[in-house]
Amino acid sequence: KRDDLNSAYAYGGNKTRKLEYLLAEAQAQGCTTLVSIGGVQSNHTRQVAAVAARSGLKARLVQEHWVDWTDPGYESTGNIQLSRLMGADVRLDPSGFGIEHKNTAAAVVEQAKSDGEKPYYIPAGASDHPLGGLGFARWAFEVRQQEAEMGVFFDTVLVCAVTGSTFAGMIAGFKLLERLYPGDAKRKVIGIDASATVEATKAQVLRIAKNTAAKIGLTEDDITEEDVILDERYHAGIYGVPDRQTWDAIEYAAKMEAFITDPVYEGKSFAGMMDMIRRGEIKGGNILYAHLGGQLALNAYSELGRTSQ
Repeated sequence: KRDDLNSAYAYGGNKTRKLEYLLAEAQAQGCTTLVSIGGVQSNHTRQVAAVAARSGLKARLVQEHWVDWTDPGYESTGNIQLSRLMGADVRLDPSGFGIEHKNTAAAVVEQAKSDGEKPYYIPAGASDHPLGGLGFARWAFEVRQQEAEMGVFFDTVLVCAVTGSTFAGMIAGFKLLERLYPGDAKRKVIGIDASATVEATKAQVLRIAKNTAAKIGLTEDDITEEDVILDERYHAGIYGVPDRQTWDAIEYAAKMEAFITDPVYEGKSFAGMMDMIRRGEIKGGNILYAHLGGQLALNAYSELGRTSQ
């Protein structure tokens, strides 16, 4: 399912679905500035810059050095180039990877206030936020509608997971569908970890899924640890750095279908899907692979095939 093609806002991506809810709250509160954080090549911050530009708001972005990667264009091309082009105030910071709330972002919020702005803070990935899971809870309902239109049922849903609310929203959304349509077959939703901080990501997914469930007509207790199926075999040992398996998947998808993925997220989740199929771990039925975007980071990985090894 092509969430890499879901919007005309600077190429869209999965965060655009989340920002639909967060932007509405920011506007309702009379905020003038969106403040967010991510890595240097963050797809999320690029999408924050896009919705800010389209909505007449300012964007202040903290781009931390989440990835141990050197490339001539790493700090100037791809996502960060587009954020600057759209007028965002982009600030590079040497802090390392982490999906938790960061002091670096809090400092920018305070700076915006001191400059007379009314900031709205959006955490990394628009994830650990009270509204962070709603976009992909709704996505689950969209899937059911499209299945009916296409005459197909997807037994397995595969999605990349790092900051967690995309995966968490899906878990909550499909759980609600099971409640509303008990006669439907159940889907298995599998997250492919690309964070290499598996326990932190799994805990955040569970917390966000429970929070989202409580907002859409379920209770937190309707979501359990068993609902969070997070496969940790394909993250290549470190966030943002591809291994040979990642590049093999990227090249296969491109050469076979002109299906473009990236070394940070979708290359790893696509590698996971291919490997699970080859191992016979997914047998029969239909697989829905969620492409969340990320291709714009490819320009920052200019040496194709370069790995962490």
